[in-house]
Amino acid sequence: MRDLVREVVAEHAAHELPLVDSLRVWDDDRVVRTLAGGGRRREPLGFGYAEVSALVTPVIWLVLDQAARRTVDRATEGLLARGRAGARRLLRRAPDPANRTLIALDPGELALVRNHIVEQATERGADRREAEALADSVVARISTAVATDEEPPETPGTAS
Repeated sequence: MRDLVREVVAEHAAHELPLVDSLRVWDDDRVVRTLAGGGRRREPLGFGYAEVSALVTPVIWLVLDQAARRTVDRATEGLLARGRAGARRLLRRAPDPANRTLIALDPGELALVRNHIVEQATERGADRREAEALADSVVARISTAVATDEEPPETPGTAS
């Protein structure tokens, strides 16, 4: 998810890359709190990442975080429905929840991600066309990343 955020920011708002790079050292929960403005204020003047005039970074990171949480919840519910023993075994091997990842999203979920990005970006002052271009870029990268992850690995001795 972090790489996807960085790629889209680099394409649409390169001036926000220092912000993205500085956020990448924190776990996702802290990044979300900071970008959503829910963290405690330690700066004496009240100036911090949440007050930076960034537009693209918070929109993308917060929407993708929400989507990742939903996909994890959906996957967990599916595991629990299949049986407690199997779920316990798989949950013991779960990846670090501090840094979330996106798993395959169905077309409805991709549409929801797109709509949320357009909505959030326009609320923050982006014009509709810019917001839609940003959303389309995110959805395309999610789809491409999932398609790339699903390709079967090449076996030795096979021609490409």
